[in-house]
Amino acid sequence: MKKILLAIFTLIFFCMTAAAVNAAESDDLTIQLKIDSPLMLVNNEEKSIDENGTVPVIVNGRTLLPIRAVVEEIGGSVEWNGDTRTVDLQSGDNNIKLEIDSTTAYLNNGPYTLDTPPAIIGGRTMLPIRFIAESFGLEVNWSGEEQTVTIVKKSEIQTETVTSVEIRTEVTTNEETTTENDNNILVVYFSATNNTKGVAEKIAEAADADIYAITPAIPYTDADLDYNTECRANKEQNDDSARPEISGMVENMEDYDTVFIGYPIWWGQAPKIMYTFLESYDFNGKTIIPFCTSGSSPIGSSAENMHSLAAGADWLEGQRFGGGASADDVSSWVNSLGLK
Repeated sequence: MKKILLAIFTLIFFCMTAAAVNAAESDDLTIQLKIDSPLMLVNNEEKSIDENGTVPVIVNGRTLLPIRAVVEEIGGSVEWNGDTRTVDLQSGDNNIKLEIDSTTAYLNNGPYTLDTPPAIIGGRTMLPIRFIAESFGLEVNWSGEEQTVTIVKKSEIQTETVTSVEIRTEVTTNEETTTENDNNILVVYFSATNNTKGVAEKIAEAADADIYAITPAIPYTDADLDYNTECRANKEQNDDSARPEISGMVENMEDYDTVFIGYPIWWGQAPKIMYTFLESYDFNGKTIIPFCTSGSSPIGSSAENMHSLAAGADWLEGQRFGGGASADDVSSWVNSLGLK
């Protein structure tokens, strides 16, 4: 009799365990979004991302999308402040704060640097999905062939407070002004969204160099950088003769023997304002070291295509960085150059 009761209890326990496992499996959530599609699949059920037909886009190699639908599907909340142009995301005990056009995000009050800042595109607020999803403990997978993002929330994932993520980087507070060191090295950069600025500042610190920000005479607006339209940036990149005007000059260029040239990658090339800069000075006998920032695109031919603009210079091989490159990574590259 005892054996029979034991067998019955064992069977009941097994069934309860199996039911619990099946329940856990059913609690898994999978969300799939496709670039340029207004629909998403939530556990294979087709839903609209929003009522306006907004679609995910790729900017600087990073996927941006209207995040409200995803966050609400995982049980979180989204608050938008139009006055401060900030977004507040909450999921469990984790909180993310982002500001439009700013590459600095805050996860549980800790600062992080983003490769691509949040943007307003087509009147909708578009946010970087990978940083948000991973900060909320979700899995993110990208298929370049199918142009899809798959986000998975596992039922066993606990909403513990996140204290660090892999993309955490040091946030600098240097002003956009030229420093005054005794060294003969200058770091010049153009940064439309502050990604290149952060890397340039780390290079200047590692090389003990002066730093100069290229400032457009006509600043680039959000609309100017909306790559999905016939925006100003696209028109300039497609015009070989385009030379955007620069506000200000490097007054003592002759004092520098080595010049780092930094820029974001726009459609595989340097922005045409870099061409304006190179054609404005005599680089004969100087050493030029190019570097760029990009979410995924390599430096490629972007530097080589500028060689003729400073033909008398000695061009060294360039380096590509993500916008969130660490100070250690940047310093390691600078040290490998063997500069005095």
